[in-house]
Amino acid sequence: MSPAPLLSERLQAVTEALAATTTQADVFHIVLQPALQALEGLAGTVLLVDRAGTSLVCAAAQGQTDSPAIWQDGPLSSVTPATDALRRRQPLLFEHGGDLLRAYPDIETTTGGQAAVGTAVFPMFLDHLPLGVLVLDFKEPHHFTDDEQRFLQTMAAQCALALGRIQAIQQLEAQVQARTQALDTERAALDAFVAYKEAIGSETSVPALAQQAAQVIQATLGQVSVVYYEREDHLWKARSWSEDVPADVLAQIRAGVPDDAPSFAEAVTTQAAVFIHGWDAEANSVSAASAYGAVAFLPLVVQGRIQGLLTLGTRAARTWSVREQAIVRAVARGLTLTLSRTEQQRELEARNKALEGFADLTRDLALEFDVLRLIGRVQDLVVSLLPDTISTYYELDGDTWRLLSHRGIFRNPDMLVALGRGLPRGQTVNLDRPFDTQTAFYQDVYDPATTAAAGPAVTVIRASAAFPVFCQGQVQGVLVAGRHETANWTADERTILETTVRSLSVALERTQATQQVLKQNAELAARTRELERSNEELERFAYIASHDLQEPLRTVSSFAELLMKQVPSENAKAARYMQYVQEGTERMRRLLEELLVFSRIMTQGTEPQPVSAWKVATQVLHDLGAQVERTQAQVTVDELPVVRADETQLRQLLQNLISNALKFAAPGRLPRVSVTAQVDGPVAQFSVRDNGIGIEAKYFERIFTIFQRLNRREDYEGTGMGLSIARRIVERHGGQIWVDSTPGEGTTFHFTLPLAAGEAG
Repeated sequence: MSPAPLLSERLQAVTEALAATTTQADVFHIVLQPALQALEGLAGTVLLVDRAGTSLVCAAAQGQTDSPAIWQDGPLSSVTPATDALRRRQPLLFEHGGDLLRAYPDIETTTGGQAAVGTAVFPMFLDHLPLGVLVLDFKEPHHFTDDEQRFLQTMAAQCALALGRIQAIQQLEAQVQARTQALDTERAALDAFVAYKEAIGSETSVPALAQQAAQVIQATLGQVSVVYYEREDHLWKARSWSEDVPADVLAQIRAGVPDDAPSFAEAVTTQAAVFIHGWDAEANSVSAASAYGAVAFLPLVVQGRIQGLLTLGTRAARTWSVREQAIVRAVARGLTLTLSRTEQQRELEARNKALEGFADLTRDLALEFDVLRLIGRVQDLVVSLLPDTISTYYELDGDTWRLLSHRGIFRNPDMLVALGRGLPRGQTVNLDRPFDTQTAFYQDVYDPATTAAAGPAVTVIRASAAFPVFCQGQVQGVLVAGRHETANWTADERTILETTVRSLSVALERTQATQQVLKQNAELAARTRELERSNEELERFAYIASHDLQEPLRTVSSFAELLMKQVPSENAKAARYMQYVQEGTERMRRLLEELLVFSRIMTQGTEPQPVSAWKVATQVLHDLGAQVERTQAQVTVDELPVVRADETQLRQLLQNLISNALKFAAPGRLPRVSVTAQVDGPVAQFSVRDNGIGIEAKYFERIFTIFQRLNRREDYEGTGMGLSIARRIVERHGGQIWVDSTPGEGTTFHFTLPLAAGEAG
């Protein structure tokens, strides 16, 4: 079998998959399935806060449970693990059976469900507001490691990011759909009007449309001059005109009329048609047009904003008839509708471009881990969606704002140079305010004093918007958008900017969390490799030492035996010394043999195969028959399952544990030893229980350490290797071994081994 993916690999796969999701159902499946697989969970649930913000609703569940779950719809005001995790803004972990019920004793009664043995509840937030919780349930007790907690924390954050992105896209799509429907209605009305007034046609160029309007008006009303104006830098400048406009008048109106000229200002202020009889050309700064006795000003209002002025003039000093006014209004209305349609088409194209940009941005942010590249990618989107805009990003360096990234074309290159020198903290309102208030700072009319330290170079900016960029709940920097033309920030533009900056903040948090996980995984892998290398060297040393020392030890033993035969029978002292030598060499021999066994467990074992544990235990009892008979022990072996194991090592394991139970019998009490097992999912848990002298709890870990003894050699024989070998064998099979004991009453050693195929309960 191939090894299971690392948590970081699973996280990367989830991140890539989420980048392409378009529905909540896909998000839940992508998040829950890897989480359950990675942590071997029983079931996963996602609860979301409803739109009213008053209740939690079960949005998705995955996995299988034997009984109803406790994760159900309910008010946010209730006291449950899910609501508490959101209130505390931190995960809740219940690792052992009964932990959750002790914390929430009424949960099963109120929900009618059954709590799992282990549970993890991770809150999700979007823009610092509660979004919901990610819940994993476990059939068995589960200790959540630091890596697992970070993995689940990042999964919850990724889930929140993906849900937020989908919500944003759905909202934008709904807005586009609603606007499109309105556009279709307006377009139908316009098409009907244009069909009636064929002269207007389907042209979309504003000057061309104004020229067509002039032709329609002249064809209907006779000798009337028509001029179309647009505002530029506080001047109304002629963009299109009828051919009968005199050259001297044309020169003045092309140069520009002040926007405070009385007739022009009245039309702008009222946003309604203004018909004037006896017009004062001099007062309106168009002295060359004094021949025009009657004029009309019609503001072309598109989406609440005056896009231009359509003006008419006749040299006859007369009043405008009702019919003439109606014709002029109708033509202006047709022109306005056409301009509205054109503007809406541009807006629709911009929104579609925004949706595409957000989709690309979300995918790019999910795959990018370099902070400045992330910021630059966001700035690229801002500049592409908002024409004639530049974007800058700053972070604090002590008391100085440093420019770290910029995008767009700077009309005044000196501005970029000035910003690059740094701006003082406390004297740069455009950056200080969003940083201090943690809210966006919009300037529809940019005040250069808010960036005074940059000097006059910033005066080319006419509007700005500055946003705090968050990471882990703290403001990391400030992102600024500046435009070169004076215009209010529309609701759509604010939505684009705020959504983009919010996506950047979430991506920065995800990047920081991912980089931390990757760093920790790398450190863990390095430590693991070092430990593996160290273990290999220790095993190699133990094998060489135990193997090579046996030969000189046999030599010593042989010569000691020869010397023993040469010692005169009357020299008792020499005979006793030689006996000490023989006993010492025998102990050394046994110690080396067990050290050799210990060193070979991981390197020279056979591939685990299905083995009858009961059959092996019976053979061990036969091998220990002499010891059982000598101690008058009562040993029982229950029905034991078939496990996947190295049969030789399983025999060694059981022999060490049963022999220990016989060896450490309590004085004055006949030994009683039992070997039992129970199936627990894919593993079998074995227990070897005795009624011997027992072990104090403080020694539970020490007894498994190599060469460790708790009793004198004179009282109990042995090398101190038996339990070390037992643990080594169990760990080689992927199991665990532990001890329960009461001094004076007895000891029980427990260990687990994998069941053979078909044996799992």
